[in-house]
Amino acid sequence: MANAHKLPSGAYRTQASKTIHGKKITKSFTVHPRECQGDSKKAKKLSELRADEWQLAAEQVETYGMTVKQAIEGYISDKERVLSPSTIRGYKLNLGVFESLWNISIHDIETPQIQRLVNEWSYDLKTKTIKNRITMLLSVLDYQGIDKRFKIRYPQSNSKKVTTPDIQDVQMFIENAKDDFKPIIYLAAFGSLRRGEIAGLREVDISRDMNTITINGVKVLNSDEQWIYKPFPKTKDSVRTIQLPKEIIECIPVKANSKDFVFTLSPAAMTDRFKRLAEKLQLPYTLHSMRHFAASFRTDLGIPKKYIQEVGGWIDNSKVLDRVYDNTMESSRRKYTKMANEFIEETFFRDRKVN
Repeated sequence: MANAHKLPSGAYRTQASKTIHGKKITKSFTVHPRECQGDSKKAKKLSELRADEWQLAAEQVETYGMTVKQAIEGYISDKERVLSPSTIRGYKLNLGVFESLWNISIHDIETPQIQRLVNEWSYDLKTKTIKNRITMLLSVLDYQGIDKRFKIRYPQSNSKKVTTPDIQDVQMFIENAKDDFKPIIYLAAFGSLRRGEIAGLREVDISRDMNTITINGVKVLNSDEQWIYKPFPKTKDSVRTIQLPKEIIECIPVKANSKDFVFTLSPAAMTDRFKRLAEKLQLPYTLHSMRHFAASFRTDLGIPKKYIQEVGGWIDNSKVLDRVYDNTMESSRRKYTKMANEFIEETFFRDRKVN
């Protein structure tokens, strides 16, 4: 809301500005108390009211006739400097999925048009992907002043089963990996680092005398499909320092320049290389599965969930961590199953076994 200023004449003037079709326009609205029967307070309020009404009308002119495509492109342009490169990349990729809505005015968008897209996508896409796309579209419409309420029905979401490698599986990966790739598996399986965090590690982030690693940044894909360094990790909880055994720290390549990245592989290259190794070993795991192992073996040791959360950089009440935390390793499952069955047999069926 614009504020009125009192002029030497006793009148009140309010200035308001708005960019319309790329051109900035400024207007002044002056009201003298005599227009309000000598009431200065009313004159001031009337001046501000007229400015606000003009500004609102200007906003309507600005968005009148704006298409969905123009709205999305404008939203991306305005947010490019404040959002992460990977988020902007996702927005740009999503522009194409709304092609059927491109030429529709944002004022004419209704629930059935959005629901049809959701229905089409539900044949091939996960519910989470569909929700992410629609959330972006609704954010764009809200940003452009469209305050309609859309009632969207999404396909039922099935909880993704978390696959956790067994101790023997992790040992197989380590034993069969080449020496230059072993440290990457160590950091994922024992330090609970994400692939972008591993790729973003610099010499300055490693304290070799204290055996610690600090996550200060990550490597992400930008809109030009290039891997770039982002100074801050995925979330504020991802900024953390992890202490690891000396043997792991000693395996990490040493760089002369403190700003150099300790690994030359991009996150995608790490994923591909691990995939080839998994195929060779005929094991159904990904590099990210090693991060699940990092949470699971700590769970098995009775380490409190809060500590596991801090080590892995998970946010509070993370659904992913809950699934990992509750998913025990297969070896532990067999051990506990055997313990339970032995208790049942010894307690309730002992006499029957004797006979």
